[in-house]
Amino acid sequence: MKRVATLVILAILIAAWTQALRQTSVELVTSTEETVSNGRQPDVAKSNLIVAGAMSSDVPSVEYLGQTGTFTVAPGLNFIVKRLNPFRFDYESGPIYTAAPDEYVWVTSNGVPPAEYHSWLDFGEVFDGCKIEYLAIDDNVDDRINQFYLDDTPIYEMPQGMVTSGEFTISGEGNLRLYAVDSIGMWIAVCEAVSPPTPQPTATATATMPPTATATATATVSPTATQPATVTASPTPTGTLPPTSTAIPTATATATTIATNTPFPPTATVLPPEITATASVTPTKEPRENTCLRINFDIGGHEAKRGLYVVQEVGGRVLYTWYAEDGWQDSGWVKDIDITHPSVYVQVLYYSGPGAEPVEMEIVNPAPDSAYGWLSRGMCHAIEVKWPGE
Repeated sequence: MKRVATLVILAILIAAWTQALRQTSVELVTSTEETVSNGRQPDVAKSNLIVAGAMSSDVPSVEYLGQTGTFTVAPGLNFIVKRLNPFRFDYESGPIYTAAPDEYVWVTSNGVPPAEYHSWLDFGEVFDGCKIEYLAIDDNVDDRINQFYLDDTPIYEMPQGMVTSGEFTISGEGNLRLYAVDSIGMWIAVCEAVSPPTPQPTATATATMPPTATATATATVSPTATQPATVTASPTPTGTLPPTSTAIPTATATATTIATNTPFPPTATVLPPEITATASVTPTKEPRENTCLRINFDIGGHEAKRGLYVVQEVGGRVLYTWYAEDGWQDSGWVKDIDITHPSVYVQVLYYSGPGAEPVEMEIVNPAPDSAYGWLSRGMCHAIEVKWPGE
């Protein structure tokens, strides 16, 4: 009887344990389905955006499959799908997915990255020797180069491709940022590892240079001080003056080298003070840089209709005109465009033919708090458009 009772108790315990497992798996599936249905990525993918450690284990393996069509992957793997209107990366469970037109598909072992386009990503303060590792998708091969900055200084250009990865080490300290000029999804680990500081020998080598510079500075002062003394004091201190007079040739040599490096002072001393002041301002004036642009229908998900497209500053100054045929999507980069101010608002107008009323195109990537596009000197910027009301 004891044996029978023991078997009954074991059976009850096993049934309860199985039921608990089933409830746990149901909860996990439900939370994942809610996340996907709400258009958000699973929480585990969110934690992969900036990883404090264990980059290699947290970041998924990703492979680009293609655009449009039906794709099949091994059990346990899922899909990342790029969609437009709005631009985003969505999670689709495997093992089979049929992509709609204009959808791009990747296979992934885990998670979906956030979608970034024409935006700054701020990773906070970093230190000397901090190691950056990343995995990125959807960086088309074109003129739009995504770039890391330390404060306002560019330090690293990302390679392009539908799946790319890389790493680099920070030299110095500052605020690390990335400007995503092209559409991108990315996992990144910031300061997971620290590289040993190597620039120390270079620092000591440069530190030995200043003594030579200060020595020449004293040499230039000594000739001006000793030359007047030679005329008046020559009868009295006979013992001290010869060493000074023998040092004069070397001092004169250094004085001539300095004169060759700075040819402007002799001319400046002859000129009146007001002319000298004007001349000193001229070299500091910054050159006026032009901008470049392209008209693009890609992000808006539309295509051009036959006619003329005019990019103009808000106010009417025409910057560029593009005649397109039906179905075109991109004007290509147009460079050396002069704009009125360092940064300007722009709009794109469409004319179907001579005498037609213009249609103002909707800007998909407008300036902050505005419906207009923007351009800045020294920068290339794509003006993404779509047909209004569609």
